[in-house]
Amino acid sequence: MRFKRMLAAAAFGALLSGATTAQAGVVFFQDFESLTPNTLSLTTLPGFTVSGSTVDVVGAVNPYGITASSNVIDLDGTPGPATILMSSAYAFNAGDIVSLSFLLGGAQRGSVSDNFKFGANFSGVIPVTGLTSFGVIGNIGCGACSLGPNNENNYNLAGNTPFTNSGMSFTAAGAGTIAFYFGTSSRDNIGPLLDNVKLDISAGVPEPSTWAMMLIGFAGLGLAARRRRRMADAAA
Repeated sequence: MRFKRMLAAAAFGALLSGATTAQAGVVFFQDFESLTPNTLSLTTLPGFTVSGSTVDVVGAVNPYGITASSNVIDLDGTPGPATILMSSAYAFNAGDIVSLSFLLGGAQRGSVSDNFKFGANFSGVIPVTGLTSFGVIGNIGCGACSLGPNNENNYNLAGNTPFTNSGMSFTAAGAGTIAFYFGTSSRDNIGPLLDNVKLDISAGVPEPSTWAMMLIGFAGLGLAARRRRRMADAAA
């Protein structure tokens, strides 16, 4: 009886734990609003490491003919181009759902097209399932595959591309860490515009075997309660 009570308690604790950790967990968010609008030639950004050259901050009100609702980052700075990588790598466990979203727009100055590169640095070769993407990077996907330390995709982004919510998500089949990066190889000081970068790492839905153990635990708890009632009735 003691074993069944312990099993039921463990199952109940696992259920409560799952109900908590399964909620969305934003581990990174940067909207660049802490920066001074229309600042050129930045070599540092909050939350990112800047490499290659510099980036520019473009404000909602600016002299560049850009329509933006808030601060955005021009990845082809003055001078450019640059790549920005999340300064920290974020850990995930097997079964976690990793989701990234960001707002991306074209240069908005003339009809120029620019290269946009998007990638992820993993802490090794990580198996994933249910990899999907949307927006500008909507061509990424797989049912089950492995992603290595440096996964990069390149796009030709038209200058008149409107700000588009873009991103990707997958379920990790192994533990590891990840850091995303964004950049351009454009060298005309007019590049892709980036904003609202958000990374979410959340616990996935428990496996069927986990639910089965929970149900067994609750059944054992009910059986123990009925047995105690019968013993109490017999002693009365």
